[in-house]
Order: sequence, then C-alpha cells, then structure tokens
Amino acid sequence: MASVNIGKKLRDARLQRNMSLDELQQITKTQKRYLIAIEENDFDSMPGTFYVRAFIRQYASAVGLDGNELVEIYDGKVEEEEMDPAVHYETLDESRTQMYDENSSFKRFTRSLPAIIFSLIGLAIAVVVFYITWQDRQANPIIQTPDSKIIRESSSESSVESSQTSVSSSTESSTTSSSSEPKEPTAVNFISESGVTVNMGATNVATPAKLEFSAVTGPCWVGVFIPTAENNDNGYFFQETVQPGQAQSVDIPEGTTQLTISLGASEYMEFKVDGQAAVFNPNNTGIGPRNINMTLEYAQTQASSEQPQQTQTVQ
Repeated sequence: MASVNIGKKLRDARLQRNMSLDELQQITKTQKRYLIAIEENDFDSMPGTFYVRAFIRQYASAVGLDGNELVEIYDGKVEEEEMDPAVHYETLDESRTQMYDENSSFKRFTRSLPAIIFSLIGLAIAVVVFYITWQDRQANPIIQTPDSKIIRESSSESSVESSQTSVSSSTESSTTSSSSEPKEPTAVNFISESGVTVNMGATNVATPAKLEFSAVTGPCWVGVFIPTAENNDNGYFFQETVQPGQAQSVDIPEGTTQLTISLGASEYMEFKVDGQAAVFNPNNTGIGPRNINMTLEYAQTQASSEQPQQTQTVQ
C-alpha cells in the first residue's frame, strides 16, 4: 500500500465545498467515525480493506474526486505526485531598482486582479454544475417510468364484494367476538442481502397491508411489483418518482404474500409497513439501487379462530 496522504486530499476537497462531516455522512451513508479515520489516514481502524476501498470511493464521489484513482494510490499501483511545498525566491541586495521592480510587480498584480476574480467565479460555477449533474444522475431510476403513476386495482371490486358477503353471512359470529384481544404491532425484519438484492419479512401484517414511502434529501423512483394473473406475472402494481416532502402510500391487495420493492436512489428513501420502519440497509453497504423482496405474514384474529366452532354449534 502506497504511503501517501489520501486523507488530506479528500479533506481539502471537502473544505473547498464548505461541506461538514455531518453533511458528508448523510450523502455517503458512511458513519462519521469512518470519515474521520479516512481523513487521518487511520485505515487500520476500519473493518477491512474492502470497506476502506468502498469508503474512499464514496467519499471521493461526494467531493468530486476520482475514487478509483485514490483506491489505486491506496493499493500502491499509482504514486501520488509530490508538490513542491514551498516556492524558493532568490535573495538580492535591496536597491532602488529592486524597489521599482517590486512596485511594478504590485501594479501588474493589481491590474490582473479582476481577471483572477472572474476566473475563480467561473470555476465555482463549473463545480456547482458538476455537483448538480452528479446528483441528478444518482436520482435517475433504473427503469424509465411514465409521467403519471400507474396503479392496478383490477381485483379491488371483487375483494369488496367478497368481504361484504362474508360480513353479511357472519353477523352473529362477529357480535360474539367483538371483544377480541388487540392486535400485536407489525414487525419488519431484515433477513439477508446480496449485491443490490435485499430479503426482508413482515409479520402480524394488517389486512390490507399499507406501504408508506417518503423521500429524505432527494427524489427517488419507487416501483412495487406484485406478480398476478392480470399482469401475467410481469407488471408493476405501483410506480412513481417520490419527491422530498411528498409522501406516498400504497394499499397492498388482500392475500398478497410476496412482493418486490424497487428503489432507484435508495439512499434518499425511507419506507414503512403498517407504520413500522423498514431498515433495508443496516450494514451500510453503499448507495444506489435496491431490489427488496418482501414476504408478508398476516395477523390471525380471534374472530377467525372462533368462527368454525360457532358454525358447528349452529348445525
């Protein structure tokens, strides 16, 4: 591994953008203590070289540097160019000619000062444009979606009719079970992950289940895929780009036990199942798209367990 000051280069780039460590932590989703360790070149305090390379790339991408180049420097493949830390000037005996030359140099610098200021302003504008372009690229969805949201509710009418029929046929049994115990809260659990694919499960889910999506610091495309006979197992039940401050909620059709939630810029997104937060990136494995496979297990009410016994009594 090359002995170079990678941390100083990253820290200088962050300070040039007037970016605090807290802001950098929100953008990179990397813990603040690891960011401080990178700036101090304390790579031995991190979990391993894989995480060191990943954190360097995330840090560099957030401050506009080439992360791959810094990783190659870290691996010792590229030597960092050493800059001459100081400019050496020749010492001359002070004379009138020297004083005249110094005054002329100051006048030339004063005349060129407006050009220098305009150059710095142009550089600042270019940096801002690059940063905005990078943010837009991160927020673009994997799948191009239409302008308006698409919600398929082909089975909603049949589910309503069947629920009304069941209610009318079990009026007497519902009166005897109205004092059932309160439902336990929904529990959302992280199971495993592989690349951009995440496996999760939710238990004690209400009927119908409800998903709530909210963007935090930037827009994020969201797609909810439910394989059904109506869409030939190849369609999105819901898809839309969620903007910050514009939360979206989706009611899942009754009886759905498997669904997939696709996120474009997952670092900007938070979502809940029946009001319970779904932590889909607990290991902080990076930013970008995520495909979340969700298994739903519905709550069993006391009324449903008593209904067969009451039917047998009537017979």
